[in-house]
Amino acid sequence: MIPLRLRQLLALLILLALLAAVIGLVLGPLVERFLSDEESIDSLSHRLEVYQRLAHELPAQEARLAGLQRSDPMSRLVVAESRPALAGAGLQQLIGHLIGGVGAQVVSTQIVSRAEAESPLPAVGLKVHMRGENEQLVRLLYDLAYHEPLLLVENLVVLSNPRVDMQRLRRPEDLQAVPSLDISFDVKAFIAKEAKP
Repeated sequence: MIPLRLRQLLALLILLALLAAVIGLVLGPLVERFLSDEESIDSLSHRLEVYQRLAHELPAQEARLAGLQRSDPMSRLVVAESRPALAGAGLQQLIGHLIGGVGAQVVSTQIVSRAEAESPLPAVGLKVHMRGENEQLVRLLYDLAYHEPLLLVENLVVLSNPRVDMQRLRRPEDLQAVPSLDISFDVKAFIAKEAKP
């Protein structure tokens, strides 16, 4: 038989083992949950501080954004109309006004599709046919080069006007001033992207 003292010691050890198991099974998850919740609280407290700081800075940032939008250099370089058909019609009027302003004659303008996949902005284009003199062409090209919104001239073709040769065959009193140059070129303008609602 086992002596009493040893039985008491074994009973105490079994009790301690059971107590440790109960503590481990019951209190262990509670301690882990407590530590996990403490980390979550710290993380959320830090996030709250960041959000409060951002909320405090929001009016200043909104004012800065509004200032940047007002001074946006792109707004000066693109046609304000975002619909291609209306932008093309506006471009036709503008080109007609510029050509008339230098004293040349518009023969025709035709809106052309300018869908370019690599272009960051949509564009609208015109094929322009006009008649004029050298000085008028130079003034027109200068006006186009420094115009806002940005206008790009491509495929410029300048020919002698065939009607000038026919002019020599007529009587001087029947003659009207016939421009000496027949000019055609393409004009491209970028249009503003349509605002997403």
